[in-house]
Amino acid sequence: MAEDVAGEPGESARRESYSLAGLSKVVARSNATVPLDRVDRALLRLLNDDPRLSQRQLAKHIGMSAPAVGERIARLERLGVITGYIVRVDWGRVGLPVLVYIPLTVAPGTDLERLVADLRAIPEIEELTVVTGGYDLIARLRLRDHTHLQEVLLDRLYPLHGLQRFETFLSLGSIPMDDVLENLLDDGSPRPE
Repeated sequence: MAEDVAGEPGESARRESYSLAGLSKVVARSNATVPLDRVDRALLRLLNDDPRLSQRQLAKHIGMSAPAVGERIARLERLGVITGYIVRVDWGRVGLPVLVYIPLTVAPGTDLERLVADLRAIPEIEELTVVTGGYDLIARLRLRDHTHLQEVLLDRLYPLHGLQRFETFLSLGSIPMDDVLENLLDDGSPRPE
C-alpha cells in the first residue's frame, strides 16, 4: 500500500495518478546540439529557401565542389540536423482554410497513452504539443469551415475519455515572420550569393 510522507495510505498513488509523467513516453525529445560552421549554416539557409536546389546549384552558391556539398548535406542528415524536405501547402487552396488551436487539460487519472492515441486518430490534428501553464496540451487543427469544427468538437473531442477541459481558438490569420531560420542561424558570417 502506498503512503505519503504524512503516512496516509493511498496518498502517493493518488498524487501519481494526477501526474502527467506518462507524457514522457510520447513526447519527442531534443537531441544534443550539433556545432555548425559557416558552410553548414549557408547550406541550411539555401535549402530552407528552396529545398529543390541541386548539389551543383548549392555548390555554386557556397563556392565548393558539388561532391563536397553532397558530403556536407549527408553529414547534416546523419546528425539529424536536416530531418526532411517538406512541401509548404496553401491549406486554403486544398479546402482546409480554417486554422484552430485547442488547448486541452487532461483529467486526473487519465490513461495518457490511450488519450494521445485517440487524439492522434483525429486526422484534422496536424500538431499536438505538450505545454506548461494552465493547460497540458495544445492541438492545432486544419478544418474546412464552422460545420467541420462543430463535427470535430461534438463527435470526436467531447466523447474522448480523459479530457477535463478545453477551449477553442479560431485563427483570424497568420502574420508572416520573415527570415526566421536566417535570424536564428545568424552568426555574423557573410551570406552566400
